[in-house]
Amino acid sequence: MNKFPSTIIIGQNQKLINHQIDQFCFDLNHKFDQNNPDIFIINQDTGWGIDQVRKIKNWLSQKPFSHQSKIVIIFDSQNLNTESQNAILKNLEEPGDNNYFILTVNKSSSLLKTVISRCHQIKLSKVIEDPSKEIIKISSNLNSNLLLSEQLGKNKEDILPLLQNQLFYFQQLLVKNPNKQTAVLIGKIIKAINMINANVDPKSALDFVFLS
Repeated sequence: MNKFPSTIIIGQNQKLINHQIDQFCFDLNHKFDQNNPDIFIINQDTGWGIDQVRKIKNWLSQKPFSHQSKIVIIFDSQNLNTESQNAILKNLEEPGDNNYFILTVNKSSSLLKTVISRCHQIKLSKVIEDPSKEIIKISSNLNSNLLLSEQLGKNKEDILPLLQNQLFYFQQLLVKNPNKQTAVLIGKIIKAINMINANVDPKSALDFVFLS
């Protein structure tokens, strides 16, 4: 499992953002929970002031309570002022062994370039109004799937949002109607997303969903 130590999730749909964080935490054997002692959260409830940001360094200096890693999550990091953003630069660049940062932001231009340069970026698309219309793209016959793959080419900005939308839709579908076929497809989509985030050729990741 390859995880970048510092990641920015860029998007405006909170459900997709929460899902991405949930998956990130799951991959690190964490539960995304306010009560997880090894997750430090900055959000509207805590505020984005410099004092809150400075607590991070002290918190990271302590050993994990019940996990092998610790995760700092800063929601709506566009609300951090310049002083607060500068205060976390060193942590983002060198978070320490088994420490991870996740920042969420509505648009990358809201953050200092020095912050952005130290983080891996995940750009989320908006949830489509009717995801079932998109499902045709990955549930129709093989020839149609391969045609779509050729049309999208190797454009990560097209392929990753498509897969994220499919994942969100099928997970909701599985809750309503649990079945093995949907669960297997979800597993393929998650693996393909992880492949892309690990810098595997996006088209290869998409073909993995279609052909495996």
